Amino acid sequence: MKKIELIMLKLRDFKGIKSLDIHVDGENARIYGDNATGKTTVFDAFLWLLFDKDSQNKKDFAIKTLMPDGTEINNVEHTVEGTFLVDGVPIHLKKIYKEKWTKKRGTATKKFDGHTTEHFIDGVPIGNKKEYDAKVESIVQEDVFKLLTSPAYFNEQVKWQKRRDILLEVCGDISDEDVIASDAALAKLNDVLSGKSIEDMKKIIANKQKKINEELDKIPVRIDEISKMIPEQLVDIGALNTQIISLGNEIDALKSQKHNIIHGTAILENQKQVQEIAMQLIELKRNFEADSVDEISKLRVRVQEAQGNVQIFESKLNHQETMRNSKEAELKRLNEDIQHFEQQREALIEKWHVTNKEQFVYEDKIECPTCKQSLPVEEVEKVRQDALTQFNERKTKKLEEINNEGQQINELKQQKINLYDNVNNDLFSVNMTLDKEKVKLETAQQELIKYQEKLQHAKSIVPDVSTTEAYQSLISQKLTLESEIDVLQVNADEATADIDGAINQLIAQKREIDVKLAQHANVEVSKKRIVELEAEQKRLSAEHEYLEANLFLIETFIKTKVEMLTERINSKFKYARFKLFDEQINGGLNEVCETLYNGVPYGSGLNNAARINVGLDIINTLSTHYGIQAPIFVDNAEGVTHFIDMSTQLIGLVVSKEDKLLRVESEAI
Repeated sequence: MKKIELIMLKLRDFKGIKSLDIHVDGENARIYGDNATGKTTVFDAFLWLLFDKDSQNKKDFAIKTLMPDGTEINNVEHTVEGTFLVDGVPIHLKKIYKEKWTKKRGTATKKFDGHTTEHFIDGVPIGNKKEYDAKVESIVQEDVFKLLTSPAYFNEQVKWQKRRDILLEVCGDISDEDVIASDAALAKLNDVLSGKSIEDMKKIIANKQKKINEELDKIPVRIDEISKMIPEQLVDIGALNTQIISLGNEIDALKSQKHNIIHGTAILENQKQVQEIAMQLIELKRNFEADSVDEISKLRVRVQEAQGNVQIFESKLNHQETMRNSKEAELKRLNEDIQHFEQQREALIEKWHVTNKEQFVYEDKIECPTCKQSLPVEEVEKVRQDALTQFNERKTKKLEEINNEGQQINELKQQKINLYDNVNNDLFSVNMTLDKEKVKLETAQQELIKYQEKLQHAKSIVPDVSTTEAYQSLISQKLTLESEIDVLQVNADEATADIDGAINQLIAQKREIDVKLAQHANVEVSKKRIVELEAEQKRLSAEHEYLEANLFLIETFIKTKVEMLTERINSKFKYARFKLFDEQINGGLNEVCETLYNGVPYGSGLNNAARINVGLDIINTLSTHYGIQAPIFVDNAEGVTHFIDMSTQLIGLVVSKEDKLLRVESEAI
């Protein structure tokens, strides 16, 4: 276990601290000071000495000391040096940040030419920064060191994805084979995966289910359209034909009766022949048009299906257009928010410049207000310096507050920008889908037009049976017989009026039955199509259930792995616990990495003392994993009444209203 101890830290003209020597000799210490006295600056100096960054992990931060009027002090060296023990071996590091002034040929005055940083190791100047960095790197890597020196760094400055990677590095991942072996119910998972990854198989299943659902949505529409073509009350075709024969017999009987009334057997015989011819005409027409009627019925079914498809795609297109309008409205609102934050930021910039230009104005009081005697020069100067210090502190604090407010506005603005980008991507996807749906609708409309034209053409080419010689011959015979009957019945109209009425009623009934028979000519075809669609519906439903079972098996695997992984990671920590996954509404899991303490999330509801101690617990585990102990700086340490047990050097930064200058107290580890 490599042990790094801080022995001494010196600051000269660093971030407003004129001179400060901190001697802790490898022991625990507390640094006391009022707000804005420089406690955090000590930690900034410590990290800048090693890695050129402050405690907020920023490389570009203000190091130089300011004049009372707010301007920078020129030609001042800003120095930080520190002495460390690394496994008992002392090492002294020193950095000096200063201005560069050069005098060009032909000029008498020097000109400011930027800044430079000088590096020293054990008192020896190091001209090459890479050599200095390599020495620090040999002691400890930057990313590891920051994890081990600040209780807040892991939870507040490391992104959750990186935190998750660190935990998996410390505790080790769990292989898929181990997860499958832990539960007999998962034994079939390898067969389901067929060599594919969990994520790939989930995508494959989701894609198949989507296609199946699309097909299942279409089938009821098709069945409904076909069902509407089937009469609500089905009839017995055989019974209707029997009725036709029965009605014909009744008509024949009435006509025979009428014939007997008027002319006896002559009219009866003629009527019989007329009926026979009429039946022959019907049969001739039915046989002649049979093929054309069947084709028309099939085309009607196709037209109905095409109309159903057009309705489906029109509905989907309307839905996508609604989504597009919603996304466009949301983009407009987000853009207005971004512009608002930009206006706030510009106002703060103006406010910062106004504040930064404020000058120290002070009128020296050179005589005592009581005795009117002149005050000593050193006392006048002391009062002036105190007023100047207070002015600088107020101005610095005000500038820091403006900067902090600006950072918050920038973060809020960036959140809106990120959200804007996400919504814009969603809008792009919606527009892509909208274009696809338009193409599908156009295709369906073209299909409908095609079948409508075919149907119209089929109707137009139905052959006319009346033009055939056979039909004309039968008509001629029928007309001759009917003329003869008319002659015979001229004198018998009144006597046979009732019989004629009855005959007409029977004929009307017969025509109604003929219409029903025509309507039900294609019922069997429609029924067969419905049976086929229902069978397809059952097959797709069964396939969907099979995929759902496989998806459930995969989700069981994921949840099992989550539980095993979480248990393994949490076992490495005494107080800290970690939530690695969030369960979605649809049952899926999202990767996260959230620190918990007694069930309370670190980022919401956890008090300062608990956040510090849970951070120290994490440092304990990480120190063991990396094999390094390093000094820990605890900011806002005044809020902690008891630190958890630590075996490394602990330096607390404590707010103390009474201490206007920083005060250091050491204590044995």
